Amino acid sequence: MFGRGPGLVGLIAVFCSLTLFVSSALAADPFRIGVSVPLTGIFGKAGSLVKDAYTMWSEQVNGKGGINGRQVALTFYDNKSDPATGAKLVAKLISGDKVDLMLGGFGSSLVFAESAVAEKYGYPLISGGASSNKLFTRGFKYYFATLGKATEEVRGCVDIFNAVDPKPKTAAIIGADILFTSLACEGYKKYCEMSGIRIVHYELFPMKLHDYNSLLMKVKKKNPDVLLVGSHLLVAMRTIKAMKETDFSPKAVAFSYGPTVPKFVQDLKADAEYVIAASEWTPNLPYKGPVFGTAAEFNKAYFMRFNRYPDYVEAAAAAGAVAQQLVMEKLGLKPPLSKKDRTAVMMGLHAASFDTFYGKVEFGEDGSNADHPPVAVQVQKGKLKNVYPLEHAEAKILYPFKPWKKRQ
Repeated sequence: MFGRGPGLVGLIAVFCSLTLFVSSALAADPFRIGVSVPLTGIFGKAGSLVKDAYTMWSEQVNGKGGINGRQVALTFYDNKSDPATGAKLVAKLISGDKVDLMLGGFGSSLVFAESAVAEKYGYPLISGGASSNKLFTRGFKYYFATLGKATEEVRGCVDIFNAVDPKPKTAAIIGADILFTSLACEGYKKYCEMSGIRIVHYELFPMKLHDYNSLLMKVKKKNPDVLLVGSHLLVAMRTIKAMKETDFSPKAVAFSYGPTVPKFVQDLKADAEYVIAASEWTPNLPYKGPVFGTAAEFNKAYFMRFNRYPDYVEAAAAAGAVAQQLVMEKLGLKPPLSKKDRTAVMMGLHAASFDTFYGKVEFGEDGSNADHPPVAVQVQKGKLKNVYPLEHAEAKILYPFKPWKKRQ
């Protein structure tokens, strides 16, 4: 039998103190971060991907002890793909829920409205799912984006045609008449002109368009070598369906967004083959940084968590969260954050550059990511393959597009 000597009493006291310390640490206020994101409505599918990206980031951070010893607690609200609703939810997160910081959702029109509210209250808002040029012309100090500007994002989808033989001579450009996709069309036009590709048709159509067949028949009559589409997921899928139904087989088709979302290939299956899409990240790129390691390691970890690989918007969203985290760590911040703290975060985001799994993140004076080269991918045998830039290509572009009637 052991006696209750001073040594045992001391050990019990130490144990109780440690238990109390751990309990206090666990009970300490977390960093509360709010997100208004479309989980339903026309952008619901893409918005859910952004939610997954932030969830992945928070789990990774919390699993390593949090930020400056504090856990991260995320609050998501569904803005239902409506800009006015999104703006109200950002105000609710700030004034009602008293969140410490914000992260951006998806869709240029939504983020345009939401970032205006965040700017009013002095909350940094980093988006990985919005890239309209107009987001950066308002003189805002608190808005940041990890994606390139919409007109630049599609550059790879045009530049890749300088590497094929024979090079296309003509192009048709169509797109939904909303903020991001209309600017993507302007980008296509700009780079086609720079590459000497003549534009034979240019048209913006309502996002609610249902009769894609009539539109595609009109374009088909112009007989363009390539079709370039300013798109979101729904637009991209409806365009492919209409191309097949109208037997419209240009030498290539490229989209500004949609094919990188897993649902595109899952639903369209073989009809998705040969499709080219703008991207800003692929897992084979030689990028590395804290939190997630390399691009390939992030890709693998994402698959283990969600049983699917991330698209570039998810990577961009997670990278934005990482950049904000690195500034918070450097400043040694603890919750709850004050207005002064949030101003310091804003200034830190402007002042630094960040090496991440997504590449270098360096915000310009207007909040745009100043140094992020465009990427183009192509669906080949059901997989997205990096085909541009050529020095990092995983596969050679398959060109021309195999006509619908010659497919099995």
